Amino acid sequence: MSTVSGKQAQRVFRVFYRDYVNDVAISSAAPESLLAERIAPLAETVLQHADNFLGVVDANELVMQLYLDDDESSVFVELLYPEGKGMLRRNMPWEQAVALLRALPEEFDESLLPGAQYIS
Repeated sequence: MSTVSGKQAQRVFRVFYRDYVNDVAISSAAPESLLAERIAPLAETVLQHADNFLGVVDANELVMQLYLDDDESSVFVELLYPEGKGMLRRNMPWEQAVALLRALPEEFDESLLPGAQYIS
């Protein structure tokens, strides 16, 4: 028997990241598939230092990229639009960014980042 929560647990996103401190990376040119439920724990590991970043690719090739602010207490979350059409950026508390990753929809849009600034 299939349940909605079962379907949710099996969702997969492509991810890339760079953890300079631990010298591990997955290239944005060749992102790897990861179960949706494993993205937030990955972020909790990777987003510990200001130079590290994590990217998640949705079903429409829209990229959400996360990286720590220089003070390492908040996270910049960006939606990068394909073909150089700009991005939305919002700074949020670390806990809020991880919560966002725990509830990712199949397709990203501006509703994920209310109050975000558009940068062309």
